[in-house]
Amino acid sequence: MECARGTSTRSHVPMVIREPEAGWWEAQARATVTVAEVRESDAAWHPEMVMSHLAALAVDDELLVVFGSHVRSVQHAMVADLRSRLPRHEVVAMRVRHRHGDLLRDAATVERLLDAGSLPVVVTPIAAMHDVTAEIASYLRADRVLRVLRTLEGAELCPVWERHPEPSVN
Repeated sequence: MECARGTSTRSHVPMVIREPEAGWWEAQARATVTVAEVRESDAAWHPEMVMSHLAALAVDDELLVVFGSHVRSVQHAMVADLRSRLPRHEVVAMRVRHRHGDLLRDAATVERLLDAGSLPVVVTPIAAMHDVTAEIASYLRADRVLRVLRTLEGAELCPVWERHPEPSVN
């Protein structure tokens, strides 16, 4: 390398940067995907507790909320409450019905929203809630699915299903 005066100050030595194994990068890049299934009546049971649990999950995980409701509109108090509790998140409500052929497109939309850092709230009829949850969670390869469990003290989010880590091949 030469200085401005034309004299060499040190010899050129290439810098070598070693990267960890690709598996480590994959593990670091993928956040935990959690799907929370919430019935309208369960959200009304102890709304403060349900919303605080959902907000806490959204801070650490990529969260999808599947909200079973008899109301056709996506304008629900739960969505507004999540928006007020998570001002740094874009909470996006979308209506999804369980129709053969359309759910794949809806799942892809949810995936794009999660990839963009949004918190999607899928509003679906209560009768279709379990099917919609299962199909979208499968499409997303979600790490876990949670449901609201009513308790005497309030409400908790309890695991229904959890993906176990795949064994590494050496």
